[in-house]
Amino acid sequence: MLVAQPALEAARQLGGWARGRRRRFRVEGPSMEPTLRHGQFVLVDPERRPRVGELALARHPTEPGLAVVKRVAAIMPDGAYALASDNPDAGTDSRHWGPLPAAAIDGTVTLLLDDPFAPLTPRTPGPPPRSGASLARWLRR
Repeated sequence: MLVAQPALEAARQLGGWARGRRRRFRVEGPSMEPTLRHGQFVLVDPERRPRVGELALARHPTEPGLAVVKRVAAIMPDGAYALASDNPDAGTDSRHWGPLPAAAIDGTVTLLLDDPFAPLTPRTPGPPPRSGASLARWLRR
């Protein structure tokens, strides 16, 4: 029997969760729609550093104890992460708080539990630009 690659990856992520190597989080709010909806559950790999375009779990810079899921818009030369909401009108992100230090990133979202075969990439063009000057303008918005 031939198994599709997405099925193998979903099984691998679920196995990581079963062995305690992934953490589960519940999405609250609409800031990551349409990729993630309020009430859905995601798995996070705390050992994997996110790359540009991937979803990251981070500690909110002004609300201690609050974890947020945002898309990595850019990784700055100093290693800080610029994070973006997929639905920028419904949430805060690096446009409001600036880039976050790498130490504030707690892992990479690897699986949407409610729909393990759903892509975690945006269904619309990515929000922020990646060039230095354009990114600086985006962060000042």
